[in-house]
Amino acid sequence: MVTTSLMVFTTINQAAGNDYQQILKNMTGQNLTVKSVKDAAVSGFKEVVVSGGSTHQIIYLSNDGEYLFDGNLIRTQAKENLTELAENSMRMEMLDEFKKAHKSIDFFPAAMTDHITVFTDIDCGYCRKLHEDVSQYNDLGIGVSYLFFPRTGLNTASHTKAINVWCADDQQTAMTQAKSGQSLSPMMCPNPIETQFNLGLGMGVHKVGTPAVLFADGSLLPGYLPAQAMKSHLEEKSKHSQSNRD
Repeated sequence: MVTTSLMVFTTINQAAGNDYQQILKNMTGQNLTVKSVKDAAVSGFKEVVVSGGSTHQIIYLSNDGEYLFDGNLIRTQAKENLTELAENSMRMEMLDEFKKAHKSIDFFPAAMTDHITVFTDIDCGYCRKLHEDVSQYNDLGIGVSYLFFPRTGLNTASHTKAINVWCADDQQTAMTQAKSGQSLSPMMCPNPIETQFNLGLGMGVHKVGTPAVLFADGSLLPGYLPAQAMKSHLEEKSKHSQSNRD
């Protein structure tokens, strides 16, 4: 969306002042939407979330609208990537909003100690590998909620396969059958696949590919981990989170 070099300041329209949306339109020629504005960790700058279609991006604009930078803002002594933390927070808000009106296809253990949300594609090889291990995930107390992200886009064969799973009487069984390469009977019903796909775009799944694992803190892990490795990863995240609170 906004094309600038990493951490490089760019002079833009001074006369636009604090009208950030107009500033961005003047600079890019695009009708970008400013979703939120708040003070950045750098004095004199705002952290601005902009949206173009379904995608979102965090940029930083000076209070007078004269300077913009696009990239990771890092607190050096604490070794914190503040942009990454802001992206995580944004994903959590997006998922919470999504869950108010939409469901996922869930594979939950009887006693769930951890939970992950996985953006998946029926034909993705590592997505299939993850699903082969889903019972092992459950055995370790990890619940898995699936959201569809057809890699080839909407109105493609992958999108159709996702609809066939969603509209099946038994979604869990249909998911397992489809992931194993079985062809499902064509189905059609009201479904949230397009909404799930757009949610994935907003969260940056298109940048990392599938499977994309979303954790409770909003961080996004690209790729497949075996069940025990995923459990270890979750435990490390929990320790890190507890350390930050202490």
